[in-house]
This record gives sequence, structure tokens and C-alpha cells, in this order.
Amino acid sequence: MDNLFKTALQFVLKWEGGYVNNTNDKGGATNYGITQNTYNCWLYSQGLHNKDVRYITKQEVEQIYYQNYWLKAGCNKMSPKFALLAFDTAVNMGLSRVNQFMKAAQWKYPKKFISARRAKYEEFAKYGSQRIFLQGWLNRLNALENEVNKLR
Repeated sequence: MDNLFKTALQFVLKWEGGYVNNTNDKGGATNYGITQNTYNCWLYSQGLHNKDVRYITKQEVEQIYYQNYWLKAGCNKMSPKFALLAFDTAVNMGLSRVNQFMKAAQWKYPKKFISARRAKYEEFAKYGSQRIFLQGWLNRLNALENEVNKLR
């Protein structure tokens, strides 16, 4: 795992800390941003039995994020700015959104990627129970934009 991944992971874990099981969160029970379903699938792929996501280890978190998000989103083949944008988006919104926002950014304009993500959050917030998450999502996106602006 390279330094850029470790930097991106540090950013993500600032926003994806600890165990949460908010009834309004469509992802259900999560720990370090890893949903119970994602954890179960990863454990199965390793030939292991399911266990409660609240007991996930730091090493498992790193492996899941690296294999299921960093590599699957293609972050290892991107510029540092887009790698960070894509990784955080994959974690927070799913892998399918990465390509959608890359298209909106024409694969070269980070500001357009961020604008597309902001618009999607605002769209999500139109639906009742998700509105309570909007300010947190926007805070995360603003922090992400600041981190991206520090990169070359």
C-alpha cells in the first residue's frame, strides 16, 4: 500500500470513525465506515465466518478499503487529486458515483467533480430522513476540497 493510499485513508477515517447504527442511515450498522454487509462479504471472501462489524480490526479496515475501494475505483492509476476525490467518494457514496462524477469533471477538472458531488448530496437531502445528514456531508466535502487543493 502506497503513501497516497495511506494519506487518503487518514482523511476518510477522520469522517468515518467508530461504530454507528443510526436508524436514518440507509447503510445500517457501520464501523469506520464499513457496513455490516460489506464486512460480511469481505469475511466470506477470506473464508471466514461473519462477525459483528463493531469488532472489525484496523488491519481489516485497511484491507477492505484498499481492495474494495482504492483499487476498484482505480485510484492507483489516477493523479493524487483525483485519487483522493475518487476514494472518498467511493467510500461515502459508492463506487458507481465515482465514474458519474469523473464524467461530470471531464476526467480533468476537480472543481467540477466536487460540484457534481455537492449536487448529489442536495438531491439526497430532498428525501425526508436524509436531510439530517446534509450539513455533515457538506462539511466533509469542504474539507475534502481543502485537502485536494493542497495536492499537486
